[in-house]
Amino acid sequence: MSLAGSAAPSSTVSRRGRTPVFLGLVLWLVAIAYFLLPVTVWVFDAVILAVMWMFGIAGIICVAIGAICRHRVVAGVVAVTVMVLITAAVGQWWSLSPRGWFATHRTLYERALRVEPGDGYYGRALPWHLRFLTVNGRVSGRGDIRFFPLWIGVPDDAGGYLHTSGRSPAGVDMYGMPCTNPVALGGDWWMCGVKG
Repeated sequence: MSLAGSAAPSSTVSRRGRTPVFLGLVLWLVAIAYFLLPVTVWVFDAVILAVMWMFGIAGIICVAIGAICRHRVVAGVVAVTVMVLITAAVGQWWSLSPRGWFATHRTLYERALRVEPGDGYYGRALPWHLRFLTVNGRVSGRGDIRFFPLWIGVPDDAGGYLHTSGRSPAGVDMYGMPCTNPVALGGDWWMCGVKG
C-alpha cells in the first residue's frame, strides 16, 4: 500500500488556496471601485450598496480563507488588515454614523472645499479621489455655502454636510428641501437632513 497516491499533489493544494484569494480580491476590488466611483441607479441604490458591502466582506473572508489554506497566515493577516482599513476609509457607512463618518473624513472634506461648485444646480464634480465623499461625486453651493450631499431623493430633496462662513445654514436649499434643524459639527461645518 502506497501513501503517495493518497496525498494531494502540491499543485492542487496551491490552486485550492489561490482560488479563494483571487475570488476575494475580485469581489473586494469591485466593491471598492463602486465606493470610489458610485453609480446612481435611483431606487436600486440601497440594494446595490448592500450588495457591494457583501462583496467587500466576502472578499475579505475569501482572502483570509485562501491565506489559511496556503499556510500563509502572516501574509493573510497583513492583506486582510489592509483590506479592512481601505474598506473602512472609502466604504459608504455614513448612514450608520454620520458624525463618525465626518470626523474620520473631515480632512478630505476640507480639501474638497477648494473645488468651486460652478453654476450648475448639482454643482461640479469632485476630483476622482474625493468623489466617494458624496452620493453623486459632486459639490454644489451658492456664495460662501458648500453642500456635500450624502443622499438625494426623488423628486426633490437631499441631505448631507454644509460648510458656511460663520452662520447657520438654516433655510439653505438642498435640491428642493430647505435645511431645517442643522446640527453643528464645528469649524463652520453643519449636518442637515441626515439622521444621526
